[in-house]
Amino acid sequence: MLNELQKTLKNMANMALVSLMNPNSDVIDESYIDNQINQICGLPMFSKLSSDEIEEVKNSIKSECSIKLNCGALIEEQHHEKWFKELKAQLDMSYWDRYKQYLQIDKSFSPTIINVMDDILDTITDLLGNPNRDCSYKRRGLIIGDVQSGKTANYTGLICKAVDAGYKVVVLLTGMIEKLRQQTQNRIDEGFVGRNSDAIIKQQDNNIDIGVGRYNKDIHPVCLTSTSDDFKQKNANNLNFDLRNINGAVIFVVKKNSSVLKGLNKWLKTFNQNGDNPIDNSILVIDDEADNASVNTKKEENPTVINSQIRELLKNFTKSSYVGFTATPFANIFIDPDNFNEMVEADLFPKDYVYSLNSPSNYIGARNIFGEDGDSSYMLATIDDNITNPESIENILPLKHKETAIVEKIPDDMKTAIATFFLSNVIQDVDELRNRKNTHRSMLINVSRFTSVQGQVSSLVNNYVKDLQNSCRLYSNLPKEKALNDKFIKRLYDAYLTIYKHIDGIDWECIQRNLYSSCASISVITVNKDNKNSLNYHNYKNGLRVIAVGGMSLSRGLTLEGLVVSYFYRNSTMYDTLMQMGRWFGYRTGYEDLCKIWMSEESQEWYRHISDATDELRDEVRRHQDSDLTPKEFGMRVRSDIATLLVTSRNKMRSTESRECVISLSGETIETPEILADSNKNQNNIKATREMIDDVNSLGIPVSNGGSSSTPKYGYKNVPASVILDFLEKIEVSPKNEAFNTATIRRFIADYNGYELKKWDIAFASGEAEGSPVTILGEKYTFRNPRRKFSIENGGKIFKMMGTKRRLGTSSDGRFGLSEDDLQKARDIATARAEIKAKEIGKQRQKPVNPKQEDYFSRGIVRNPLLTIYFITLSELCKDQTKENQDIFDKCKSNLYVGFGIGIPTLTDNQTKYARYVLNKVALQNLYGEEVYNDSYDEDDDDYEAID
Repeated sequence: MLNELQKTLKNMANMALVSLMNPNSDVIDESYIDNQINQICGLPMFSKLSSDEIEEVKNSIKSECSIKLNCGALIEEQHHEKWFKELKAQLDMSYWDRYKQYLQIDKSFSPTIINVMDDILDTITDLLGNPNRDCSYKRRGLIIGDVQSGKTANYTGLICKAVDAGYKVVVLLTGMIEKLRQQTQNRIDEGFVGRNSDAIIKQQDNNIDIGVGRYNKDIHPVCLTSTSDDFKQKNANNLNFDLRNINGAVIFVVKKNSSVLKGLNKWLKTFNQNGDNPIDNSILVIDDEADNASVNTKKEENPTVINSQIRELLKNFTKSSYVGFTATPFANIFIDPDNFNEMVEADLFPKDYVYSLNSPSNYIGARNIFGEDGDSSYMLATIDDNITNPESIENILPLKHKETAIVEKIPDDMKTAIATFFLSNVIQDVDELRNRKNTHRSMLINVSRFTSVQGQVSSLVNNYVKDLQNSCRLYSNLPKEKALNDKFIKRLYDAYLTIYKHIDGIDWECIQRNLYSSCASISVITVNKDNKNSLNYHNYKNGLRVIAVGGMSLSRGLTLEGLVVSYFYRNSTMYDTLMQMGRWFGYRTGYEDLCKIWMSEESQEWYRHISDATDELRDEVRRHQDSDLTPKEFGMRVRSDIATLLVTSRNKMRSTESRECVISLSGETIETPEILADSNKNQNNIKATREMIDDVNSLGIPVSNGGSSSTPKYGYKNVPASVILDFLEKIEVSPKNEAFNTATIRRFIADYNGYELKKWDIAFASGEAEGSPVTILGEKYTFRNPRRKFSIENGGKIFKMMGTKRRLGTSSDGRFGLSEDDLQKARDIATARAEIKAKEIGKQRQKPVNPKQEDYFSRGIVRNPLLTIYFITLSELCKDQTKENQDIFDKCKSNLYVGFGIGIPTLTDNQTKYARYVLNKVALQNLYGEEVYNDSYDEDDDDYEAID
């Protein structure tokens, strides 16, 4: 850990590096760092530093400078006149300058990151309206970032630059919970105001400078909210504040609460307007978590209160810029861009620009943890949700439970997770190389949406923590053999062996000796609407060690400092809700190898799917940034993409009787991982497959082998499309395979005007040697069918394939029908894609990349479309092993089930390459599940309007 003199040297070196490095380069040569530090070390004040201490400073800066950040992608309307970059040379930029110093010194941001942030924020500020123009304007934009990726740092920097450029009024809309608003106010106090807002409101003379205030004491923005109070008219009046006479800037940090927003708008109109005219000034509204509560979920003639109050706030000023920040932007994209209400004017659709931020290379996000090639997948631990196990959570507290549920004990693997948290505290304390002493450490437990249940769980967890602490106090100094006679020490030891034994240089004896000193201060806190002020890291200067138990209050922007262990068992089926619950995303420098996340196998599959869908949206922004599409046109396409139908609540999509969606199947693969359990329907599908084979044989098309001698992959090449069309008309698939609508696919094939869908290949998927033999092509072509894990859904009507990627097929299924040259092209495509992604996050690709299934259908590979037939044997029931489900499995495990996959090559005819999907209300309800339709309030209700 650096001493104070080393920190001074590091700060001076960082400031020199920021000011002197090449603005066109995001790389600082290590010799450049060495030279700068050597020059600064010539100052007498550093004469007491040893060569080893100087080298430690150099290594610290080099490590931080290795973090990479690339500028993001932008879609914008083309007629906006850029102004900020041209004006910047004439501006003082004092707010930004002191914020930059704060990031360097207080937050240890590297010079490379700060310089890239500077460029990004220049671009975004240029997208705002010019506050110095005489004409009025109303700008609407959206900034997309990753969950827990540092959006606060970005919008704080944007506020600084906007105020430097002339904006007078800033309103920062936080979430709906007071604790989150207080957390955000604290950060704004440090990053923008420079003083304690509570002392400002109370007009205390002894208010000391904090954060940015230590780097420039001459600028003092007015703050009309504080860490104690949301906006109150009484506080504003006590300060004799009038916007019409303002010389500097004023900021409000308010939560999205109907009464607070009404009070703010009333005060603006009563005390700051001239008659009925709008206030002749500029306002910047930053909407944090813009998809939450801000989106209108009612009909436009009677919009929701929070949505209408935000629109009225913007209407109150002649010059307004609205910037939404979110990591889950789907609801914002769903806003009807043509919405207009006479009272509150235009809705909040980002008509002017959409900017997708990249995350720094040291960020750990969903793609890192749940992605197919995720380098942080080691963090995942699977919760035991086997109902037949009396110690499993599904037996103790079922996933679907009521507010009246009684919890009598905590599950066994939750005890292991708590023990892991204890161990992680010891390791961070004793391993000095981690530089983690006196830091906050947190564990998250999120298993219920109900506050009454959360309270019960918290109490049981607290009892278990006390038992562990008591054993640590009594036995941690005993010899290992004697200490392990205690069941709680034994639990800690077993967790060490299974989870942390790989940690270099830390043996059990060292951990045992330090158990009590490291873990005695661990506390358990319930975080929900009934315990508003329970979690406050600012009160613990030497680090808070806490296990936080809660639900919604542990979501939506609340940061758990030093989060190292999570236990998560929830069943929301909406992308945005689930992703916002992922408090484990973020920065874990110095302890990333200690992080563990317990969740069910199904939740892991959902997060993997959500991560892919979110990345697809961000890729869409990236692909279209150089096109002539406006955000409105881009939004129309995203709002019509089939993937987005699964991402947010029904009322945010305003679906009525039906929803028609447009999707391009060009270069795509679709499958039926949800197979009908009905024996008769399955036999009809097998019969249709046999009839298709007969049709192909009658055409004289021979059987081909596109696999190997050990794993053959038989099929047919160059089959007329008419055979495929007849086959699709005969089969029946579950409507829950929303992309595999056979009628729509048939229409798509028949209507396509290009040449690529005229001839097809058909492949029969083969499995490992233990699979059952399939002779559907005749005795000469016997192959083993694939075996799949599965779950039973919809009361026994659906068998859902549940492999690690929730896929019916494998990545190699698209190989059939390709030449060796085309196979090599697919490998090259996969490698290039991996290298681009690695470069975007500033990392080196370490291992060879195998093509994904879609790579075999990419542009540049000329091939036939492919129909793959999967004859499946059910190998293992994954979850919900009730007696009823076990009986179903016993009856069906010897049967053969059939599923299908289709891969379409990249198509050239742009006029006819889109397929249309229509989903009615019933289909939407099947996709979302009953939680969306529960009108009673619970903690996960986005439309709940919090009350102080």
